[in-house]
Amino acid sequence: MQVPAGTFRSAVRQSTAQFSRWSTCQFQQPQQHIHAKHSRAVTKGSHKAFMPVQSSRWYSSHSHKADEAIKNARNIGIIAHIDAGKTTTTERMLHYAGFTRRIGDVDSGDTIMDYMKQERERGITITSAAITFGWKDHRINLIDTPGHVDFTIEVERSIRVLDGAVTILDAVAGVEAQTETVWQQAARQGIPRIAFVNKMDRAGAGFGRTVREMRTRLGCRPVVLQIPLMESLQGTNDTQFNGVVDVLTMEVLRWDSDSKGAKLVRLPLDSTYPDQEVYQEAVKARVALVEQISALDENIIELFLTLEDHMAIEAKDLQAAIRRLTLSSTIVPVLCGASFRNIGVQPLMDSVVDYLPSPEERPAALGRMTDGKTVEIGSGGPKERLCALAFKVVHDARRGPMVFVRVYAGQLNERAQLWNSSTHTKERANKLLQMYAMDVEEIPHITKGNIGVVLGLKDTRTGDTLLDAHDPRKGLALSGIKVPSPVFFASIEPMSTSDEKPVEEAIKALIREDPSLGMRVDEETGQTLLGGMGELHLEVAKERLVSDFKVKAEMGRMRISFKETMRGAGVVSEVPAWEYDREILGKRGRAKVGVTVERLEKFEDQGEENSPESSNSSSMIESRKKNKKGSTDANLHMGPEEYDGNEIIVSLAEQSPSTDEAGALVAAEKAAASGIVIPTGSTDLPIPVLRTSIKNGILSALSRGPLLGYAQTHLKVRLTDLHLFGGESTPAAISNCVAAAVTEAIRLGGNPSTGDSENNSVLLEPIMDVRVEVAEKDVGTVIGDISGTRRGRVLSLGQDDDSATHQDEDEIEFQLYAPPDSTYTGSGSANSPGGSSSSTSAVGTMSDRRSIRAQVPLSSMLGYDAALRALTGGTGKFAMEVIGYGEMDFDRQRDLIKEMRGG
Repeated sequence: MQVPAGTFRSAVRQSTAQFSRWSTCQFQQPQQHIHAKHSRAVTKGSHKAFMPVQSSRWYSSHSHKADEAIKNARNIGIIAHIDAGKTTTTERMLHYAGFTRRIGDVDSGDTIMDYMKQERERGITITSAAITFGWKDHRINLIDTPGHVDFTIEVERSIRVLDGAVTILDAVAGVEAQTETVWQQAARQGIPRIAFVNKMDRAGAGFGRTVREMRTRLGCRPVVLQIPLMESLQGTNDTQFNGVVDVLTMEVLRWDSDSKGAKLVRLPLDSTYPDQEVYQEAVKARVALVEQISALDENIIELFLTLEDHMAIEAKDLQAAIRRLTLSSTIVPVLCGASFRNIGVQPLMDSVVDYLPSPEERPAALGRMTDGKTVEIGSGGPKERLCALAFKVVHDARRGPMVFVRVYAGQLNERAQLWNSSTHTKERANKLLQMYAMDVEEIPHITKGNIGVVLGLKDTRTGDTLLDAHDPRKGLALSGIKVPSPVFFASIEPMSTSDEKPVEEAIKALIREDPSLGMRVDEETGQTLLGGMGELHLEVAKERLVSDFKVKAEMGRMRISFKETMRGAGVVSEVPAWEYDREILGKRGRAKVGVTVERLEKFEDQGEENSPESSNSSSMIESRKKNKKGSTDANLHMGPEEYDGNEIIVSLAEQSPSTDEAGALVAAEKAAASGIVIPTGSTDLPIPVLRTSIKNGILSALSRGPLLGYAQTHLKVRLTDLHLFGGESTPAAISNCVAAAVTEAIRLGGNPSTGDSENNSVLLEPIMDVRVEVAEKDVGTVIGDISGTRRGRVLSLGQDDDSATHQDEDEIEFQLYAPPDSTYTGSGSANSPGGSSSSTSAVGTMSDRRSIRAQVPLSSMLGYDAALRALTGGTGKFAMEVIGYGEMDFDRQRDLIKEMRGG
């Protein structure tokens, strides 16, 4: 009998994992560890058993008890600024868990998580990679995310489905600009986090400084669970990072370099320890920890009042309190280490198990029905129907689209029929896979709370909700995923006519995989334009088109993606009656509509395209509730829907059953007074079809502006009248009529006397939130460059006002502890004159480096990296992200139009 190839590969992988575990790790009986003063002493030099008894790969199909599997599952993400050590830390996790025999190296390009060719060439993470492994009888579903701002969509959609996150910080750089961005992304989803201060072995590392910056710049309550063990080098005044001090158990942790960190030695830390400075600082840290937790947890304050000794409270009691406070996002546990030197990774993995939540400990997911009602998902027990969210799509040449899903309720089975409530289409799950970065394992089902991959889904995209095909709740939708709009674009030119179709199909597949990319066709030149979040983003996209999709194409010069809108906030332009009457291929199409277009007052972030989480979600629900009264199922009284920053209002009702035309007109006038349109004339088309046709016409008109053909934004479009002509009023005729009417209203711009598009419309340019970190001596030069040459507006310098306010209000109940920094020599160091002390003193920031925050047009930031290096002698750093769009001044708009049109 022939053994299936998949079974053979699985057996080989499991055998390799078993060999890996026994060849690199020592397993010993675990020991009870609490403070040596109140328990039996820990044997000096003993090896602690951090490894689980069984560390083979975990599959959903191997779960014997669903409740137990959920309880012991952790869905976590690794988030950080670029080059903080995310992938390096993940590779160590996989090695110590027995998943790999050797540790991958980013510089060598042989890591498990960075498997794409583009990632290995550049040494950075470009796409988020998922992997599942076991640790201490727990299943850990881990997603390693990129740190580069161009790939922020990868972080956004990963955090959407995770239950917890590990934030990695560079001990030398501290809290960096992209650290703040990913921190805010996690905060928006209410994700509990733990922090790992990495690179403690580097010169200039500052653990205490980084903890203080977490307080001031991230606005959180950092609680130090470990302090670095810095020991003097013999014969010098320098110090070296050799391990960590566990404040909970009062032990010194050292790693064996010969075993690549697999062997860990725990030594008791008490008054007999040779280095009394280490002991005294650990006592300060333990006292601060107990006081911090006591101020926030009633159980610990009761224990403290009973024992009256900070050192007498057992580690297990503190761990339970820390877990409660972390799950509620009240505190952020802070650990330290040096992943590249294999120090500190196992305690970090323990903290993932000990302090981050299981899926059942997170609040129930919320779904929205078509009538606006909100329902809880996943709280109905084991018999609840399937509900899953597609959060990522990957194109595979052999397997086709691979859709990553998180199951929130029920169980997703192989060959199951599914209903996509976002696209209203049926799908079939042909195969289910468990992902191990680029490797896969076929599984029979994905249980509640877990993450897996589905093959065979044809129409499912990022943010779609998947239900059981027999579920009566056809309109149930989970909250979507925020997708930013592209801010750069470049032309994609096929090498020959025969390459046009393959290039178009490849771009569509790439956009399905990465929704932050965009494509449009310039009607004047016929060029295909590919939009993205930055130069690196488009460069990688072009490389993938050539290498992964095997198409022949060239990319043109990079340009900024502008937008258009009507000039003047609050301007209303109305076309009360626009008739479309045209014959196409011998068939007559006819319709008559009325529309109004209004310029919205303020510009906001344009990044929530078609997302159910948009800022108008509540108003949509309220509007639907108001309009629901007295309506029938055939009527669609919809509130505003948001599309790329535009509001579309199409409220339709069926014609009243009146015996004469006069009665119908009266009914239509009454409906119009309440914002509802009753179609006049005659038609056999149902209301939902009419509404879809109207919406398509509006979106068609908004996709191209009158100035340079850029997409239009921040307009409110409302249907005011609809007259139909029986069979001649086809859906295509209605869409064309509406598109022409909206285009005319925008051209008029509320000023019928001119109808000049260049005077009535305005170009909008992307505005960037820029954060620059420079030395004190360079602040004046950099600010002058931003506010002068680059037309920017400086918002703050140094400490963020919001963080300061938060700190003042919270300082009464939470006193920060940050140990001294023996390796950091800046004036913000606790060891330097005027530096912060190691105890609960006021929070300070680095005084030798300043953080500048400004809003600057994107067009002025091109080439800023090189300019900043020149201004600061190579010491300045910056990061930026799109926050919205701003109006371009008239002279600059005129020059840009002349340049683009070649005039």
